[in-house]
Amino acid sequence: MRQFIDFYMVTISPWCHLSLGRLKLLKDNYNIGINIKPIDIFSIFKKYETKTVKDRPLPVQKNRLNEIKRWSQYLKIDINEKPKYHPVNPEMSSKVIIASTLFDKNFEKTFSITQKICEAIWVKNLDVSDKITLKNICSHFDVHQKVINAYNDDLEVVELYKNNTLEAEQNNVFGVPSFVYQNELYFGQDRMFMLEQSVKKIK
Repeated sequence: MRQFIDFYMVTISPWCHLSLGRLKLLKDNYNIGINIKPIDIFSIFKKYETKTVKDRPLPVQKNRLNEIKRWSQYLKIDINEKPKYHPVNPEMSSKVIIASTLFDKNFEKTFSITQKICEAIWVKNLDVSDKITLKNICSHFDVHQKVINAYNDDLEVVELYKNNTLEAEQNNVFGVPSFVYQNELYFGQDRMFMLEQSVKKIK
């Protein structure tokens, strides 16, 4: 039976952007499935009284920027640690990804859309809470019409967004990116080497 990694993510997280390439390598190298699951991280933050970036102590905010820059250099992945449009509401971009999982049913396409949305924020300084920006991203792919119009609150998309978030809570997700494999949670892109070790054991 094929194994799967559940990838709980938010488009406006720099750490999700930095994790995507290695996640794809895991899939390709070990023939493991990836379930891309955008979630409402802010509702989880509220539940656990976790502070958002702007509300964290200044030294923590400064270290976050330094860490983004260091990891970007280490991984050789382009990123602007201070993008023009951040933070913005990630709900609309999350719904586009969810709609792709529902209606395109093609991992490669959904992954590419996810990657392009994250790049739009962290490399190209675009506003992913803007409908036109998202439509332009989708225009590069042969997507289902419901993907392009995902922001119209398709009931299936809204329900899956809620279910992803509820499932994340049940799996003890408290931040992103989080990876669940074999009922075990791996939090943060800096734990992906541990995730790979676990995949190797099963494979």
